[in-house]
Amino acid sequence: MPDLKKYYDRYILAAAGLVLAGVAVLLAFSSDSAKEAAVMPQASGRQEPFAANEDVELLKLDRAEMDKRRAWSEATNGASTFVSRVYLLKDDRLIDIEESGNDLFPGIPNRWIRDNNLDYSDASLPERDPDEDNFTNFEEFTAKTNPRDAASKPPLWTKLRLTDVKIEKLRFTFKSLPTGSTDKVAINTIAADNPSMLSGATQFYPRSSKKVRTPDGDKDVDERVLLLAERTPDGRQVFQPTPFRFDRVEMTKRFNPSTNVEEELPAAIILNTADEKLVRLELSEVKDSPYPLATFLDTRSGESRVLNLGEVLSLGPDETYKLVDVTLEGAKIQDLATKEQHTVPKAAPVAAQPVTPEAEQPQ
Repeated sequence: MPDLKKYYDRYILAAAGLVLAGVAVLLAFSSDSAKEAAVMPQASGRQEPFAANEDVELLKLDRAEMDKRRAWSEATNGASTFVSRVYLLKDDRLIDIEESGNDLFPGIPNRWIRDNNLDYSDASLPERDPDEDNFTNFEEFTAKTNPRDAASKPPLWTKLRLTDVKIEKLRFTFKSLPTGSTDKVAINTIAADNPSMLSGATQFYPRSSKKVRTPDGDKDVDERVLLLAERTPDGRQVFQPTPFRFDRVEMTKRFNPSTNVEEELPAAIILNTADEKLVRLELSEVKDSPYPLATFLDTRSGESRVLNLGEVLSLGPDETYKLVDVTLEGAKIQDLATKEQHTVPKAAPVAAQPVTPEAEQPQ
């Protein structure tokens, strides 16, 4: 008994070893039995294929159809498949700037803003000038130019604004038919500052002599060209050629207030060679000029220019224009290179600034 207690642990280990050995023998026996019970498949002498599986065939067809489809590519489609929509909070509403149909800035489509990578969240976007070429985003869109390329910009004439139109008296008055015939007229130049006063001697058109004294010296001019006769401070008389040319005389029946009867009276017809328009001068009439003076503002530089009809305005080495018409609402200029005509709009009126009363001075 004392030996059993002394070698108790060893007996336990020996017993466990016997149990494990018995389990191993049992497992080996079971494996041999399983091998004997298994039936090996017999190869067919005819080598017949396996029966087709309908599910597998359907999967193959689906895969073939998928391979035919064009794979999405950023290189070919220009965008990622994971681009989120762009929304902007405006007037407490989320606006899809692509599909909403609402332009964030009236007159400029949202697509144009996105295509040119402009900041659509900038409230001053139409007035911005990203390429610093002195043209705003709105002007670039209107001219279909690139707002991010200074070399791509609208024509310079688009920066002109008509700021003033001055109606003047025509500087000529038809005085008489000196020979009683309609082939020659007597026309006077009226003073610029006082239409009731004549300036210089009476001129006869057509004239027998073509040589006249101008501010630049004696010159030969077309005998039908009307001349502004002026006197210099030293009393000399000089003549300034104009775009007007004597054309003909027309006799018309008109009421004569001095005689209270209808009479046949002459009218001198003169041609403005700047625009090929005819101007009618009734006998002894001082009429308003049909060609007002136009004042243009170049909004690029802030410079103003005053032009008469027919005068030329140069805006750059490649842009030269002639003034061909003026109204109170706008002026027409003609590109001398392309002969195209453009309308220069009238400048927007400047809003009156509120007058702030001066602070009272302490007594």
